[in-house]
Amino acid sequence: NFAHWYPRLRTALGLFDYDQRGILDATHLRFFTRRSFRRLVTEQGLRSVRTQYTGMPFDALGAGRGNVFWRVAARVDRLLVSVWPTMFAYQFVHELAIDSSDVALDIAQ
Repeated sequence: NFAHWYPRLRTALGLFDYDQRGILDATHLRFFTRRSFRRLVTEQGLRSVRTQYTGMPFDALGAGRGNVFWRVAARVDRLLVSVWPTMFAYQFVHELAIDSSDVALDIAQ
């Protein structure tokens, strides 16, 4: 989710560098917003079975589980992700399937 506040902030600060994780890691080949990804899925004859939103990777930031600040921050993050995923979800995870209404069966006789 390139619309998440973290990549937005980094971009606004001129930090459009690839990183070890997240949306700007070496494995990402193309960027999508939720809308553009849904359009691509539909155009390719697929449908979304399930979508899961992922919050900030606090473990990757060195956030300790025992620290009250990080526990509260993680809870606030989960709440914000559930309320406004296009702004606060760090990543979208989609389970896709072939849209059976678009599949034509060719039966040999």
